[in-house]
Amino acid sequence: MKISHLLFLVFLLALAAYLYVSGNMVGLVVVTGFLDGIHPCGFTVLLFFIAFLLSLKRSRKQILMLGALYILGVFIAYFAIGLGIMNAVSIFEPHFMAKAGALLLILVGAINVKDGLMGTSTLAIPKFSKPYLQHFLEKATAAAALIAGILVGLCAFPCVGGLYVAIITLISAKGMTAGGLGLLALYNLMFVLPLILALAFASSETALEKLEEAEKKNRKAFKLIMGLLMVLFGLYIIFTTGM
Repeated sequence: MKISHLLFLVFLLALAAYLYVSGNMVGLVVVTGFLDGIHPCGFTVLLFFIAFLLSLKRSRKQILMLGALYILGVFIAYFAIGLGIMNAVSIFEPHFMAKAGALLLILVGAINVKDGLMGTSTLAIPKFSKPYLQHFLEKATAAAALIAGILVGLCAFPCVGGLYVAIITLISAKGMTAGGLGLLALYNLMFVLPLILALAFASSETALEKLEEAEKKNRKAFKLIMGLLMVLFGLYIIFTTGM
């Protein structure tokens, strides 16, 4: 991973910590949602889907349309998961849930650090789901693309859910209000933004090959760095929340 990429991730974490302390929830949701969205889990499936569509000689317009439906499916699934978690945590005291969410973030971060160091994939899309995903992706229809996105959103949660849960515990302090739901929707919009950017730039074979190469080359380093950042951010939340 290039030093510029590392500095960018560190900058985003530092910005998230500043926004958390300053109480700027909108800014915090924007930054952490984007950070969550650049995890390899969702990217890998999207790049496979685009490569398959290119092999079928689909037009750029068709690739963009089907890719957009796939991304919409991811958004729908992840937003639904967030609603469920928000409902669940709203029955607990916000201070307690903020610390519980931070502890989960530290645990997930530690697992990512281990995977980055050892080249393993403890947190990954479950293997049993991959034949179903491939089945829908290879149909290459509008309905199949949407369903595949929903499945990926559900199955990718173990990969990327640590940061999501931590932020939801902070959002849940607002309760099930319009403001809280708006923040949840904003988080999920930022979560799929990297996929939208990837779709826009990867609908040609040359661009796709470069993205696939970069994703494979940086996968271990990304997991290691993101894991460390998640641990640090989790600790920061705990210590600034107080005992």
